Amino acid sequence: MWQFFGAVCLLGGVTTSVAWDATAAHASGNVKPTLTATQAAFAIPPTSNGVWTLKLWTMPGSTTLMGETSGTSGTLTLPVPQTRNCEFQVDVRFARVGSPVSFFYSGLIATVPGCGQSGGGPRLTPGYWKTHPDVTQTFLPQSLGAYQVTTSVESTAIFDAMKCSDAVDCLAGHLLAAELDMANGSSICISGVVFHANQFLDGVGYAGPGSYTIDQAQRDRALHFETELDAYTNDSNTTSCG
Repeated sequence: MWQFFGAVCLLGGVTTSVAWDATAAHASGNVKPTLTATQAAFAIPPTSNGVWTLKLWTMPGSTTLMGETSGTSGTLTLPVPQTRNCEFQVDVRFARVGSPVSFFYSGLIATVPGCGQSGGGPRLTPGYWKTHPDVTQTFLPQSLGAYQVTTSVESTAIFDAMKCSDAVDCLAGHLLAAELDMANGSSICISGVVFHANQFLDGVGYAGPGSYTIDQAQRDRALHFETELDAYTNDSNTTSCG
């Protein structure tokens, strides 16, 4: 019986790659991505002419996308978050220049014990980053959804707007602090939450501090992410993701 998980299928418990592009070489002959406890990576073939996308999913059972990045050359990388069983699926897709359609190229499923635990740097709170603008500036730019934080003036405004009567502004401040922490060398275990929080801010059109109209389900989701990020930045012992 065939069971499909994104771009990888299981036949009798054996992992088999499936090339979705009939004109592409079978995935078993293609370059595979790599996966360690800290990073998923894919080296783009030098003769390619198109856009490559690297995706990281949790496994097993119902897969959850934990990271995605695209490019046309060089090496694509994604941080590996902390999960319960440290089992992941990594997929690589390719779209030819000018084509809106991407096709599966290669992938793998692997367990990487100790996932997301690299980085022993201190976890610092939004309050620290707000009151140390010169330090904050050294780790900018950072992204909050589609909004780019490029100056400490902008970051201070985001931290000033963190009254959680507005769940979007509250989430933005906690997310920025977590991103600055990781840039400063703290554990990447929270990177999955960071990815989903950025997707959320992008979805609600975050464009800096302001007033955002969201429904109750969106508010609950924003505050769920905020709680996880807050626990992370307040964990001065760096022993977990909260």
